[in-house]
Amino acid sequence: MNETTATLFDEFATAYRRGEAPNLLDYLGRAGDDADALAELIDRFLQAVPARAATEEEIVLMQARLEHEPALLVLRRRRRLTRDAVVGALVGTLGLDASKSRKVRGYYSDLEVGVLDPKPVDQRVWDALTDVLQANVRSLAALRPAPPDAPALAYLREPNLLQVRLSGPAAAAPGPADQGPDEVDALFTGIA
Repeated sequence: MNETTATLFDEFATAYRRGEAPNLLDYLGRAGDDADALAELIDRFLQAVPARAATEEEIVLMQARLEHEPALLVLRRRRRLTRDAVVGALVGTLGLDASKSRKVRGYYSDLEVGVLDPKPVDQRVWDALTDVLQANVRSLAALRPAPPDAPALAYLREPNLLQVRLSGPAAAAPGPADQGPDEVDALFTGIA
């Protein structure tokens, strides 16, 4: 065993004892040709130390993987909360007008199922969700589910939707969606 391997082992063991979850594959990759020796050291170490208790986030993540569900959805269900209850709490905590609930629901739903990119979501949203769901919601949202398998190619005939939209009754007056980005958009997408 060389000095680099000993240093890598010390780093791994220290991180593990601090309660972190060091990435074994990263350490083995950094060990290069001495990866087998490092793996043996880590294996003996993990057999000797008591197993640490799993965090709530680790439990949710494992359950999500087993059920092939997004982690935030699993967490909300574990908390026995409806999506509307979470949305209501978000609207209240963020000081939003109740008329924005539908828009918040859409964004939260997209975030929960992994469709909305969590990176631009405002810290106030994460803080509110952490209070409601009592977990590190941001770390769970970052672990987005794998995209579904591509569907088989299909060709469908549809009427000319542009013509239907222009001739329909809604074409006369602009709706709320035409008013541009608002505070809800800013909170969930960073677009103001």
